[in-house]
Amino acid sequence: MLPMTDISEAREVDSDETATTVQASTQDEKIMAAIGHATIIWPVVGIVAPLVVWATQREKSRFVAFQALQAAVYHITLIIAGLVCGVCFFCYYVAMIVGGIAMPLLLAIPGAGASGEELPPEAVIPILLGILGMIVFYLAIWGLMLLGLGVWAAYIGYGLYGAVANLQGKDFRYPILGSRLERYLQQT
Repeated sequence: MLPMTDISEAREVDSDETATTVQASTQDEKIMAAIGHATIIWPVVGIVAPLVVWATQREKSRFVAFQALQAAVYHITLIIAGLVCGVCFFCYYVAMIVGGIAMPLLLAIPGAGASGEELPPEAVIPILLGILGMIVFYLAIWGLMLLGLGVWAAYIGYGLYGAVANLQGKDFRYPILGSRLERYLQQT
């Protein structure tokens, strides 16, 4: 089940649960809360909106402040994940360049067939394995890139889902992130 509750009624807190009683009383609060989640479509620039909403609304509305802060942390996780993926893609391109340079050099080794001499049988197998290895490596990297794009799209889609939930008057919580942030805020 999705982590939402209707915010038109206050939530009750059990002794085992760390829930915040929140209530959005106006349409403006719902819109302000949704803005933070909706700006996920601009991953780096979009972090400014939830931070501004949080800074301006934290004393006025617990609901808006929590939703904006939660959206800001969600944005930060997307940015960090993007940086990690960027480093991985950089390593891929470096490996591609090194492989692109190394293969012709290996083929130019005397006795490896570039000088018109016939290849000895023991030289063919390593060359074929190297070519096969590069093909498998490139296909694996492209598969991971497509998987990464799918995860990125799902991440953005879930942020937009949070915006829609706030517009509908739901107290939206990201799994894991929402409860941890709530516990942190209750401790401070």
